[in-house]
Amino acid sequence: MKRTLPLLFLAACSAAPEQGTEGRNRWADEALWNVLQAQDRRDVGALCQALDHADAEVRRTAALSFASVQDKAGIPCLTSSLDDAEPQVRAAAVFSLGLVADTALVVDLADRAVLEPDTSVQRAYLQASFRAMVRNGMLRDPNAILYYLDRNSGHERVRAADALRRLPPDTLRNMQATYVDLVRRETDPEVQAMLVRGLRGMAGAEVDELLWKLLQEGMHPVRVEAVRVLVGREGSGAERFAGLLQDDDATLRLLAAQAMARAMTADITAEWVASIPDEASPEHALLLGGAMAAMPDDHRFPSLAWEHQATAEDPHLRSAYLRSLGEAGAFSWIMDSLLMLALDPGQHALVRSTATEVILSRVQDLRERGDAPLIDLVATQDPGLVALVAEHLAAVDPPSDPGRLLATLSKVDEGLDLPRDLEAHLAIGRARAHLQGSAGPEHERPRFDHPIDRDRLLALENGRQYRIVTDRGEVTLALEVDVAPGSCVAFDSLVTAGYYNGKTFHRQVPGFVVQGGCPRGDGFG
Repeated sequence: MKRTLPLLFLAACSAAPEQGTEGRNRWADEALWNVLQAQDRRDVGALCQALDHADAEVRRTAALSFASVQDKAGIPCLTSSLDDAEPQVRAAAVFSLGLVADTALVVDLADRAVLEPDTSVQRAYLQASFRAMVRNGMLRDPNAILYYLDRNSGHERVRAADALRRLPPDTLRNMQATYVDLVRRETDPEVQAMLVRGLRGMAGAEVDELLWKLLQEGMHPVRVEAVRVLVGREGSGAERFAGLLQDDDATLRLLAAQAMARAMTADITAEWVASIPDEASPEHALLLGGAMAAMPDDHRFPSLAWEHQATAEDPHLRSAYLRSLGEAGAFSWIMDSLLMLALDPGQHALVRSTATEVILSRVQDLRERGDAPLIDLVATQDPGLVALVAEHLAAVDPPSDPGRLLATLSKVDEGLDLPRDLEAHLAIGRARAHLQGSAGPEHERPRFDHPIDRDRLLALENGRQYRIVTDRGEVTLALEVDVAPGSCVAFDSLVTAGYYNGKTFHRQVPGFVVQGGCPRGDGFG
């Protein structure tokens, strides 16, 4: 889901580099600093040399750096570090190898694990091997995953639950009774939520009853996953979701509205749309979208959606109503109005990009108008709109005469501001190749152009806190400079420059991520 969360201001205790700050974090050590530089530049040779350093902490840091670099060229020297005298170095090497290991290396890691004398490193072998086996598709036996789930704790159990629920549908159906009982008995809400996802392909009254029970009685992440599974089930009684439209949790309200929208028919549309007040909300927008899909020739619902988007102040709420118009019938005014919004530089970037997405989704309307709307959108030179149109062009059958599109794309590409507009630039490259019937451009790794400011890094102490004041409350962040030095320096630099003032958290996925700081508010900034 997306939710606006304006940042009113962000403050820290201090910002400018200070004198005499060498003891604030570990990067004053020259050897560790050299490892950090090598990691930042993806210099495998320098990292391999650091694995032979006399200081065990330098060796451990170098071994762990390979987890970031993830270059198979480092496998030989990392494998040599499996014989390091220090257990922490061996454990770090095992961890990094687990991220790049192929099937042959997984077997080698298993053989070495048997000979490892240190129990903490043995556990590192077990975890790394499990991750590598899952990634390489080697783990097909549910009993092996159940064993791992039973013998671990914390996030490793979540990882095991994820591997279990991703088994082939036939495998899960064959163990349905065991799986349902496992979901029912699980006490960790994160693990239980992950297991609930695996119920998606299972049928029967026992499964339905468990899902509705978890929805009513489970912890928040479990309730969310139960709703998601129920939303996708045929004959799940979507009318039962109506009560959730008044739930305190925004995610559950949205999922309930989504379920009701998908189940709408012409007979029940009016009743269900009237089930919540005619007040602007994301749930109302979803229900209107369902009504349009059920009754595509009825002009009332798209007109109502357009009216709400026009009067709403929150760009995310406007975006929700605009998205609902993707379900409307072939009313010419809809395309005209969407184009008007998308081409208006005075509109919020999120409103423009959403209008563009809906335009691109209305395939029949777009086909009738030829390439003129696409050329107009690209000609705005707005990097977000350009990227959206270019991605669309790269995914659909090219027109018989793409000349005007190619000329416009080439002209706009020359005016992009790199590296800021890299996403649009890459999308244009793919679109041009597709339109010309040629192979797409080879991926080029962005060149290293942003070294870490060491003076600023040494001025940052571990645990420094930053207070973010938003219109929905305060958020406190603390730095872990020893763990993520580059990110901490970048964040502190932006805070010092006042960059975050007035920005929004443009994307929020509860229990997973909050993204903010995009100056456009739509993720294309």
